[in-house]
Amino acid sequence: MSAERVLGWLIVGVALLSLAGQAYVLVGLTAERGGHFGHALWVFFGFFTILTNILVTCACWFRLRGGWPGAWPSQRIAFAGLTLCIALVGLVYHLLLSNLWNPVGLHWWADQGLHSVVPVLFVAYWVLHAPKAGLVWRDALRWLVYPALYFAYALARGAVDGWYPYPFLDVGRLGYGPVLVNGLAIAAILFVAGLGLVAASRVLPEGRP
Repeated sequence: MSAERVLGWLIVGVALLSLAGQAYVLVGLTAERGGHFGHALWVFFGFFTILTNILVTCACWFRLRGGWPGAWPSQRIAFAGLTLCIALVGLVYHLLLSNLWNPVGLHWWADQGLHSVVPVLFVAYWVLHAPKAGLVWRDALRWLVYPALYFAYALARGAVDGWYPYPFLDVGRLGYGPVLVNGLAIAAILFVAGLGLVAASRVLPEGRP
């Protein structure tokens, strides 16, 4: 088995185990607080971390299985965009969120898998093995679509039940103005990072199609 396939399957394995562990922990915590399974799933699918790890898993799975769905963007655009987003997951967690709670046991392992191991492995996969030829500067704008959709999704969910997945999106505490500023700041950072990704693609090794 090639190094690329080993790394790809490692990403899939770690992501799936971490997602399953996080779901298990969340269901248990929800039950302890008197909540039901449906509510646990509602919360689970409210996190950018969870959704992005699912997308990363799907991207690696399809590539390893030799097929790429026709409805998806091209591999080069999808993998670069997901690299940007999963790197954001890791950086935001370790810079802003990791000091807000202290998970233990399975929760700690799942947390580290989703926020540390998968981001590092997927960035390494993109650098070493992903197709990159043909990325252009306007792709940095395309890569903002998914985070923007998530931003709208998170605010819409919060307007329904008052729960927001991240402190910097908490409209109930901050108000819409500061939350919008936070969103624009993250978008600006992602855009600049996206331009850097395009520049890096010009000098990094090209992966197989």
